Amino acid sequence: MRQTGKRSELLPATALILGGGRGSRMGGNKLFLSTGEALLIERVLARITPWFSSVMLSIGPEDLEPLERGLGPVLERWPVEVVVDSAPGLGPLEGLSAALRAMKTKWGFAIGCDMPLIQEAVLGILWDARTPESDVVCARLEGFLEPLHAFYSVSCLPAVRKALEKGERRIKSFFGDVAVTVVEEENLRVLPGYRRSFTGVNTPEELRRLLNPGLP
Repeated sequence: MRQTGKRSELLPATALILGGGRGSRMGGNKLFLSTGEALLIERVLARITPWFSSVMLSIGPEDLEPLERGLGPVLERWPVEVVVDSAPGLGPLEGLSAALRAMKTKWGFAIGCDMPLIQEAVLGILWDARTPESDVVCARLEGFLEPLHAFYSVSCLPAVRKALEKGERRIKSFFGDVAVTVVEEENLRVLPGYRRSFTGVNTPEELRRLLNPGLP
C-alpha cells in the first residue's frame, strides 16, 4: 500500500473487526446500532473491504444468534467471515486471539466495530512501518498506544494466549512480551484529519456528531 495516491493492489492482510462488548454507554451492542440510512457496521465494512484481501468479524458466542437473525442480510452483501470467541465475557483480547487463530494471512489489522472513519493513508504509514522483527505495529497519540487501530502478526499468538491464561482482558496486556513497532504521532501529522481514523463511537452524543460533522 502506498502512503499517498491509490493502491495498486489489496493489502495482503486481514481486517479484524472486533464486535464484542456490551456498549453500555451507547445503550446496547454497537454491532446492531443504526446510523440512519445504514447500520454502523455497514459503514465500517464499506470503508475497509476495498483495502484488504480478507475481512473477519470477531464476536462473542452470545452474539451469534442475534447476528444471524438481525444482520444476516447485511453480512451477505460483504465478503466477511464471522469468528466466534471460545467463551463469553473474555473481552477484546479473546476477540483478537480468535481472529488471529482463524486468519490465513500473516498480518491482521484490528479495529473496533464502531470505527467508520478509518483512513487509507494512515493504514499505509502503519503498514510501511513494519520491520522483519515486528509483531505489532501501532500508533501513539498524545502519549498513548492505540491497540484498536493496529497491525498484529500471527507471531503474537503465544503471548496473547499467555496473557489470557493469566486472566488478562485488555489487548495491550501482552505488548511487553512482543516486539512492538510504534509510529509516533509526528509521523502522522502530514495527513489532514489523521485523528479521525482512530475515532470510535462510544456514546449517543458521539454518534450524533459522526452523523452531523458540522455540529459545534
